[in-house]
Amino acid sequence: MSREQKRGLVLLAFLGLGTLAIIGRLVLVQGVEHDRWLAAARATHERTIALDPRRGTIYDRNGVPLAFDVKASAIAIDSFNMTKPDTLIEILSQELNKPPDEIAARVYRQSYFTWIDRKVDLETAERIRKRATAADANGLVFIDTWKRCYPQGDLASNVLGFVGTDGHGLEGIELEFDKELSGTPTTLHVVRGADGRTYHTETIEQGSPGKDIYLTIDAVLQHVCEDEIDRGVSRFRANTGFIVLMDPATGEVLALAQDRRYDLNDFSKSTPEERKDLPVSFLFEPGSSFKAFTGLAALEAGVVTPSDRFNGNDGLIVAGHTIHNSENESFGTVTFSKIIQYSINTGMIRVAQRLGQERLYNFLVDLGFGKKTGIELPGEENGILRDVSKWSKLGLAATAIGQSVGVTGIQLARGMCAVANGGELLQPHVILRIGDGPAVNPTVIRRIASPGNCATMRGLMRLVVESGTGTPADIPGFDVAGKTGTAQKAIPGKGYVAGKFTSLFTGFFPKDDPKYLGLVVLDEVKTRPVWGGATAGRIFHDAMSRVALITHLPPVAVGP
Repeated sequence: MSREQKRGLVLLAFLGLGTLAIIGRLVLVQGVEHDRWLAAARATHERTIALDPRRGTIYDRNGVPLAFDVKASAIAIDSFNMTKPDTLIEILSQELNKPPDEIAARVYRQSYFTWIDRKVDLETAERIRKRATAADANGLVFIDTWKRCYPQGDLASNVLGFVGTDGHGLEGIELEFDKELSGTPTTLHVVRGADGRTYHTETIEQGSPGKDIYLTIDAVLQHVCEDEIDRGVSRFRANTGFIVLMDPATGEVLALAQDRRYDLNDFSKSTPEERKDLPVSFLFEPGSSFKAFTGLAALEAGVVTPSDRFNGNDGLIVAGHTIHNSENESFGTVTFSKIIQYSINTGMIRVAQRLGQERLYNFLVDLGFGKKTGIELPGEENGILRDVSKWSKLGLAATAIGQSVGVTGIQLARGMCAVANGGELLQPHVILRIGDGPAVNPTVIRRIASPGNCATMRGLMRLVVESGTGTPADIPGFDVAGKTGTAQKAIPGKGYVAGKFTSLFTGFFPKDDPKYLGLVVLDEVKTRPVWGGATAGRIFHDAMSRVALITHLPPVAVGP
């Protein structure tokens, strides 16, 4: 065999081996490794995306929208197929008002899909799209979505709460009813080419929008109460303050207003203190406002009548402690009626001694103190009502005048509603209706006193406003009945601190057929006097006068 023939055979052998290697590799890729390569190809060009549905709208009781979704755009980046990343970073940073470093970290993340911003308004998204197209900068992905909008700004912010970037509630009603408001997402299968363009979108699972929610809150009355508590906190230089407005016949909450609020459309700038819902989370000693409950318990037990007489002089010694009246005033011998009217500590303690601590404690338990009311808001506190077995020798006297107990605004307002409506303890609620479901009906938890004894207490509370400690709260023509409270504040580790008070007033009107019940609470007023009637009572007058005018409540008919 010639040398040329041998060379030919060697060349043919190498070619054969090469061909066998290629065939083997094809067999491996198309057979053994087919599934792995197919999955890799799909991972490169396909993605499953869950799109948030339209979140349910939150309305006030009259259909005024307080929170709703508007169409928006979610923007993502495909960093493997993008071009001109520096240009994209500049555009995104300018239009989204975010630091370039933050945008760069997302743009340069090695992924075919990285979120840049999931809640971009349509105008901004369109500007970004046009600027990127003009600059021939590819890689941005635009997806239709929704963005939460709060048209009333900070109105009822601590009730409504807000949603995060993932579309789920983080505070307030938005959190408490997140499941009902959220609906179910739509799942998409998106196919994209190597050039970054979307070539096919398929809906795998169709979602459904969230349910709308109607609140018992009245937006107009909420605004009035917020306006007046703002004025009041400023006027009396208080740390903070709030107003609760309820319908005492139904337990519906018409307004939960406080001076600490925040813009729901810019919630990231708010502080934890601003986001607290004070009427359900702020604990305070109710002071003399509690005398209405002690007195009603005594009436219900049959141990006192309005004309019964007691020693109302200053300086009652109980368990080695001397208890004083306001400004150490002595009243001599007074009727039970006068004890309520002028808020006489020593007289009320003597009434409580007739009643006994077991009956007082059980009455307060029946009123729901020491437990959450169950109102449909997150962050509610239990309050403080120690078991009677743990009361000290001073416990009866202190509790009778609203010391040594801690309440929330919603607890105190609900208790007063029971006095106002004739003795029924109601479930307080802020939800009127969810979706197409039925309206929430009033729920009576229990009867705490007879209609007759409640009517007697209402009459005594009318005297408080007519000529007693609560005269600044009176609204001519509307028969306001109420009770003042001025409680010295106890600081953990220090006990009661001189000069620090909680000033409050709670009242309802008209006395014999109450339509509205209001509670005003001020924390640490800096003006003088600090008394609840002179501070919270004045705010009550201003706020409730406007409520009566706006709702066209007719004045009480005056006899001939």
